[in-house]
Amino acid sequence: MQIAKKIILVLTILLGVATGLFKITQQPEDIELFKVLGFNALVTTLLGILQLMGALLLILARTREIGAWTLVLTFAIASMAVFANEMYVFGFISLLFIAMAYFVLCSEKNLK
Repeated sequence: MQIAKKIILVLTILLGVATGLFKITQQPEDIELFKVLGFNALVTTLLGILQLMGALLLILARTREIGAWTLVLTFAIASMAVFANEMYVFGFISLLFIAMAYFVLCSEKNLK
């Protein structure tokens, strides 16, 4: 089970970094995706910075809980944008991102 927890932790970090960088670099697809929520390029970029910070906070055990909460929140916002754009298949996949971050959070709480 410890190996599975570590794999999910690493995958969640990688997802947070990748999705955060995608927003930070202001990819046109992401900017367009978040317009449905009323986000402009700056707000989308700030969301990406939060995602990247959340992912980096997952690396250290002492900051992992706040990183996991940050990713749960930012992944939830991203999922809302995906569903609002009627991208249902990707929306359900994005729910897995939230579940992974929440799993990291729960795993961290069980270790304390």
